Amino acid sequence: MRILCVGAHPDDIEFGCGASLSAFARQGASIHLYVSSRGEVGGNAQTRQKEQERVARTLHASLTWGGFEDTKLHITRDLIEAVEVQIQRVKPDLIFTHYRMDTHQDHHSIALAVITASRYIQNVVFFETPSTIDFTPTVFMDISQDLAAKLKLLRLHRSQVYKTNIPNRSILEISKSTAVYRGYQYRVKYAEGFMPQRFSLDGRGARRR
Repeated sequence: MRILCVGAHPDDIEFGCGASLSAFARQGASIHLYVSSRGEVGGNAQTRQKEQERVARTLHASLTWGGFEDTKLHITRDLIEAVEVQIQRVKPDLIFTHYRMDTHQDHHSIALAVITASRYIQNVVFFETPSTIDFTPTVFMDISQDLAAKLKLLRLHRSQVYKTNIPNRSILEISKSTAVYRGYQYRVKYAEGFMPQRFSLDGRGARRR
């Protein structure tokens, strides 16, 4: 199984689907991360690059940088084509990316670019981040065995753990709270929730192998 994850900044993917990726990686899936910018507005670019590289090694995933500027991602032909190149290279069975309803403009632009670039991909699902709005998941992953792995991935983004704009609240606490809430919706202890652009009910592509 080949999985492509498209994120705007370092740590977006880990918050959105880090536990699911850990579970898929444990089962032998091929994980590919595409991060469009180095998050230089939210911290030191070199530091954030190294943090993302540690995550990729932990997941045994490939990592590709988009080279776009943080906070300056726009829904342009260049952005769409950059995602298309990754799709052609990876030939994914499943794509994870941002949801279009998001108060961060980069997340919004990435979602729209992926929607266009993935028009022939069977399984495309959107994840949530702390800036996502109007998110009502209908696809869930039980992460009761993988929440610890997700929190480990987020800890690797050491420079970002307390950059939440909420006093005395770390990204780890927010992530766990989200997992509890989505777990309640899914009737399990912890879950990650997703909204599908398309999702194959017959299990082709996104099935576990």
